[in-house]
Amino acid sequence: MNTERPCGSTAHPVVSLLDRAIEARPEGTAIETPDRTISYRELGGQVAGLAAWLRKQGVASQDRILIRGERSSLFVTALLASWSAGAVPAPVDGAHPEARITRYREAAKADWVLSLTPEPVLVRLDDDHAPAPEDGLSHILFTSGTTGDPAAVAVGSEPLRAMSAWYAQEFNPGPTDRVGLLGGLGHDPILRDVIAALLGTATLVVPEPEVLSMPGRLVAFAEHAELTVLHGTPALLEFGLLLGTDPDHRLPKLRLVLCGGASLPGEIAQRTRTLCDTARLFNVYGTTETPQIAAAYELRVPSDAGQRVPIGNGVAGAVVLLGSEIPGAGLAADEIVVRSKNLALGYLGDDRAGNRFRPDPRGEEGYRLYLTGDLGVRGADGELRITGRADRQISVNGYRVALQEIEAAATRHPQVTQAAAALEAGPRGDVLAITVTVRDGDSVTSAELRRHLRGELPAHAVPSAVRFGEAVLDRNHKARLVPHG
Repeated sequence: MNTERPCGSTAHPVVSLLDRAIEARPEGTAIETPDRTISYRELGGQVAGLAAWLRKQGVASQDRILIRGERSSLFVTALLASWSAGAVPAPVDGAHPEARITRYREAAKADWVLSLTPEPVLVRLDDDHAPAPEDGLSHILFTSGTTGDPAAVAVGSEPLRAMSAWYAQEFNPGPTDRVGLLGGLGHDPILRDVIAALLGTATLVVPEPEVLSMPGRLVAFAEHAELTVLHGTPALLEFGLLLGTDPDHRLPKLRLVLCGGASLPGEIAQRTRTLCDTARLFNVYGTTETPQIAAAYELRVPSDAGQRVPIGNGVAGAVVLLGSEIPGAGLAADEIVVRSKNLALGYLGDDRAGNRFRPDPRGEEGYRLYLTGDLGVRGADGELRITGRADRQISVNGYRVALQEIEAAATRHPQVTQAAAALEAGPRGDVLAITVTVRDGDSVTSAELRRHLRGELPAHAVPSAVRFGEAVLDRNHKARLVPHG
């Protein structure tokens, strides 16, 4: 079996990390699952074998492969094998409903779908292509679109290269580290988990599914797996680490915790600081379009409960500013803007984001601006904090969700004519709610509508509260939905 890379190809930076790890620590444990361990030598063989199989099936350089699976050693192998074969992986969570998977596939203009459970199955697609960005693709990630469908974010390899260099210098991962594979499939953090392990020839530990779906189970997993590095979201820290955990409990093995994906409340930061009292704790900031980490803030002292933790200074070559701090750009004063050479290439076949990507007003070669849509304020201490959003996007468990996408999914129900979604404050935290109107003479129950939405949306985007209402005109003669009663 030929396991060489295509003639003339250049190794993807993450594949180069794997090659160096195999050379440095061939018999070291690369991946640990609940039922087996895989050495770096074995992982290299599996990646080479799957890459050769992909090429034999007809996968060509820059072909786009939608990888659908779950957190597993096979997912890691498939990701690395796609890069090794010169292809462009677009990873998604295989648990998403089929309608959602179809929309991901269409957004990415995928050439192939690789399903990983129980064994790899590759299917060629005949969809039309979107024009590829001229700089070439490394991978495709997905974010919630503003017109009812997911947007495919095209990412080059340089953001991963820059993040890897910064991560290695800042955190010095090593062979004794054990990194949890906790990131959401299809989102940047899952790549961070893999890269952190490869950088240090460390062990990537795969949890059982219930670890991330049951409150408090992450503490037991971190303890039993002897994790030293954990990348999570505020929701994961609260739900998995803090909920139901004895205030006197400690996780002394953890040496590094990175929290990102949403604004970090000071109370969660303070409680995490207490639980992981020997770890360095960072609040990290970035978006799918500013791949990986754009800014980081180390919590050296407890934060005031109820306060938002600062997002810190730019890292890996990025600068994070407010619009008012960029003279001559004509930007909203309080919008957070990332200036970097390592932004995403753009959106595949999709200009819905309009002018979010901007030229650098300074004209420095390679630099661009990305307008995040996050609003912020720089305090008297000089630190930048998030205060809200400029659009209708919200954060649910670390996932960015456009309310318009939820509304569009609801109106695909044959009885629903209009829908209005919102994130509402409740006694036990924020609640995702939706109000709908139905066609005259028709009826639909809350259970039926939620069942429909579960077939259209990822689980985190399905509203927990459903209300029925009617459309009325406001004082500006625009329609809005008012719940009955």
